[in-house]
Amino acid sequence: MKRTVSIITALLLTFSCIDAQTTKVDALIQKRAKEKVALMLNYISQMSDKKKDISTRKYYKKKALNLYIGAGESYPLHGVTYEPVKMQVSSIRTNQIKNIPISDYFERLINYNYSAVKITYTEVADMKVSDLKKIDDGLYQCTVQYVQIFQGYRDGKLRYADKTVKRVVCYVKERQTVDGEEYVILLGDTHCEQTEPLDN
Repeated sequence: MKRTVSIITALLLTFSCIDAQTTKVDALIQKRAKEKVALMLNYISQMSDKKKDISTRKYYKKKALNLYIGAGESYPLHGVTYEPVKMQVSSIRTNQIKNIPISDYFERLINYNYSAVKITYTEVADMKVSDLKKIDDGLYQCTVQYVQIFQGYRDGKLRYADKTVKRVVCYVKERQTVDGEEYVILLGDTHCEQTEPLDN
């Protein structure tokens, strides 16, 4: 009887350690996913800053594309080739949502017809990350939700402003290294959840 109790206790301790390790890894991946999205948002702010010259803004476009699966081009997944990652954009004027290839979206940011654009985002700590979902061997997926505030100016006056809740897909690749497991995060499609006028 004592031996049975000891085995059960050992098994419970083992499962407890596995759960704790899994929780720790999930928390690390969620933290890195938020940081990767925050980096992308920073690059978007740099691209849309008309105080910077075109070459500088295109430099940030290239850096931003490298954060995405496929780097703005078609990409293979599950043995299927998918179209380039897309960014959904919305407008309170038209009530339409459009899916734009990420490279084209960045180019639009660089060439906005506003004289100035200000784009701000949720702080990293306030971003919401979904649970990890396994989609293939060594490949997981989660989403990161953030709020974007867009303000467009002409002649020094605010001409358009909205607030959009967005959700970006993150692909997490598990990779074995000499130092142990490493997790590479690449961004996928971004979806608009809700868009509303910005309260002034």
